[in-house]
Amino acid sequence: MAKAQAIPMEDPRPGTRIPVRVKARKLTQDVVPVKEPRASMQVLRSTKQWLDQIVDEKQFRTYDEAIMFLITERQKHLPSDFGAFPDLKEYVCNGED
Repeated sequence: MAKAQAIPMEDPRPGTRIPVRVKARKLTQDVVPVKEPRASMQVLRSTKQWLDQIVDEKQFRTYDEAIMFLITERQKHLPSDFGAFPDLKEYVCNGED
């Protein structure tokens, strides 16, 4: 979040009757602490042992990498939905679509 900071300005043309603002506002950046993007979670001891084993075998640096590996491997082996609805008629474009 930016804060407005008052900065005094001088009259660029002394002796003129043009009203000049005495103070202008300039935006300054506040230092905002960044929250840690990690979340704590609870796992069973056996689950942690499995994760440790995966980290050791695949030489991952973090548990996050091991979990992402498990998710991508699972997605690779999901059954296909092709042919899930064999009773549907074949789609034919008739120009109205």
